[in-house]
Amino acid sequence: MHSITRFVALLAIGFAVLLSSAFVVSGNPKKHDFPPTAFDYAKLVEPILGVPPRVDLSKGVEVQLYVDGVSTVVRGGYSCDNPSRLGKGCISGSVLERFEGKSADGEPLPDVIWVSFGRNSSVEYKGKVYVNGSVQMVGHHLKTGATAFFESSDKIGPWASVDPDTFRLTGVMPWIDDPQEFNKAFKTPRTVQCVQCHQNDPFIHNPFIDAAKMPRTDEPVVPEIRTRDRDMEVDLPYFVLGGERWDMRTIHIDGNGCLECHRIGMSTVKLFTGYGWYPNEHMPPKDPGSLAGDFKELQTCWENKPEATPGCDWVVPPAGQTLGRVVGDEYPFKARFNRPGHKVF
Repeated sequence: MHSITRFVALLAIGFAVLLSSAFVVSGNPKKHDFPPTAFDYAKLVEPILGVPPRVDLSKGVEVQLYVDGVSTVVRGGYSCDNPSRLGKGCISGSVLERFEGKSADGEPLPDVIWVSFGRNSSVEYKGKVYVNGSVQMVGHHLKTGATAFFESSDKIGPWASVDPDTFRLTGVMPWIDDPQEFNKAFKTPRTVQCVQCHQNDPFIHNPFIDAAKMPRTDEPVVPEIRTRDRDMEVDLPYFVLGGERWDMRTIHIDGNGCLECHRIGMSTVKLFTGYGWYPNEHMPPKDPGSLAGDFKELQTCWENKPEATPGCDWVVPPAGQTLGRVVGDEYPFKARFNRPGHKVF
């Protein structure tokens, strides 16, 4: 990729400053500021996050599926110990890879992490495998919180294939050195707000995702990026380049034990519980269920709405140099997915 013009660089850096403090939209906002193509989006984020990675699915770490504790090749259905909890059931062959950020000139960007996720949704019928799935790329700057999301179409067959024996995704996705092909493979999120699921921070963790480990370690491929105890003002920063009009709110209650380590997106909780994951059976990790009262407090706030719940507030995360803060009815980026009043269970 050629170097980005000074204008685009200043524009992208300016996003970090404008987010959440003075970025006000009048009239009927279009809900995003993404450029029209994935290649244009890659150019936009490059001054902060470098270039997206080259994704070779065969080099990724496979997400292991377990049946009764044994790693097993599963070709569909819902009979495994660690389903995805995203409505995709149990299908082997998904792969994850972590990358250190790199500039357009190949220089390392140690404060930037990229993760690629090849999600296998292929089906087997009468002995033939029909390739289906998607490839996502998430880039995140650990210090500023700047984040980018790239999503493929569901038809990745031209580039990806499935090993008939292991059911593992393989193949090489197009990269930015071929803009036309890159735009065929990837798209920008636009009006689909990735933060509907990625509410806590850019990276989702659950037993399905964390079954992919860095080689020769017990460390998940998807990084655990929390580096401090929870403080709403200086918590891990998080904002989306191009998604400055996305709904970044989560609920906050001072002293709530569930919030001591991380934010909690109740829309994400609702999604996972809809597919059979129950927080009190898993959290907190070393003493599941011990914070059931604190979680009930969050449920009550969500169902009754923060506006009607004393001591419960909507907050937005820190972004760049902007501290996290409480927001009220004046918040201009409210989205349907973050509408309270819906039961978590």
